[in-house]
This record gives sequence, C-alpha cells and structure tokens, in this order.
Amino acid sequence: MESRNDGLDAKADREAARPKGALLPYRVVNDFLDEDSVDGLLRLTLSREAQFRKTTIGTGDAARLAPDVRMSLCLRPLEDLQPLFVPRLRELASRVAGDMGLSVVDELLIELELVAHGDGAFYKRHIDTQTGGDATSRRVLSGVYYFNHQPKGFSGGALRLYAVGADKRFFDIEPAHNSFVVFPSWAPHEVMPVSCPSGEFIHSRFAVNCWMRRTTSWTQYS
Repeated sequence: MESRNDGLDAKADREAARPKGALLPYRVVNDFLDEDSVDGLLRLTLSREAQFRKTTIGTGDAARLAPDVRMSLCLRPLEDLQPLFVPRLRELASRVAGDMGLSVVDELLIELELVAHGDGAFYKRHIDTQTGGDATSRRVLSGVYYFNHQPKGFSGGALRLYAVGADKRFFDIEPAHNSFVVFPSWAPHEVMPVSCPSGEFIHSRFAVNCWMRRTTSWTQYS
C-alpha cells in the first residue's frame, strides 16, 4: 500500500475504464482524530449503550430487520458528532474526489451512523447507493471511522471490498483503531464476522458510518 505525505494511503486499479474484475479506488487515513477526540467519542458511545437499537436494512417505511443479512447495533441521530466529523469529511472528500471518479463543485451532505459490532455481528455484501437517496441527493462516497476500547477485545470485522462484477477478487481492510477508510458508495463491500469473546458492549468493534451525498451539481465520470 502506497504511503503518502498527506497521511493518506491509497490502493486502486488505475485504468480509466474499469473492466469487470477491477477493484475500485479507496483511501485509508490513519490517526484520523486526535487522542482527546477519540477518548471523548468512546466515552460518549459507552454512555449511550442503552440507546442503541438493532440495525435494519432499507429506509423509511421499507426499513426492516434482516438478521440473515445484517447483525449489529446502531445509534441515530448523531447531531453532537457533526462538528467532529463534518469538516474533516468535507476536506477529505475534496482531496480524494478525483481518485474516486467524482468532480466536486459543491458542499456535500453528510449522513452519520454510530454502529457497534459485537460477537457474531456482520453485514453481508451490499452497496450503499441502494439506500439513503432522494430526489435531490444520493450517496456517492462512503466512509467508515473505526475505534475501540484499549486493549482490543474483538477479532475479525474486516471491511471486504469486492472487485466490480467479481465474487472472488477482493481486498480486506482491518478495522484499525482511529483509522478511516473512504471508497465509492457503489463499490460492493461486506463486514466480515466479528468475534467478541466477552460479549460486553465495551469490547465491541465500534464504527461511525459516514455517507457523503451529492447534490445535482456533482457529476460522476469514468
């Protein structure tokens, strides 16, 4: 994985026209937040354990539990996390948009979800553009911020990014503490099963799912 002076690691198939079986680009940012912010986020998460609910698939009236597809706990809305994440996400998007096949000409709309993956949690292969869209905006960039209690109390839970149109070509990204990964929302991906022997909430694989949505002034190109 290429190391860059801007703190970003990059991995991608660089062909202008991406054939079947090509991995879409992604970026990994290490040390995404300062230590005080990470500690505060973990304290906030633990203090709200009772407010977490089982995750669903779909949106609005079509939202439903699907334990054979997705199993985890989530918390929404997250207005108090907006100041921490939104400025960073907008700045990051402006730096990676070209690599992701996007042209940015306007501010992004940001959607956040706090998720806890405990023992046995997972999310089978899916794409993010199937949810969260409306007449004026839709998801174009997806990001995941990872954090956990130290020492780490779980294993597994890698983010598996699949190649376009292929089931057997993929790349796994480990959910490293205080790291952030961003990729196109139309990239097929999966959360691999988590093992958390203690079964305690504090030992979960925590993540902030971040979806960056375009307005009509965004364009996608190949």
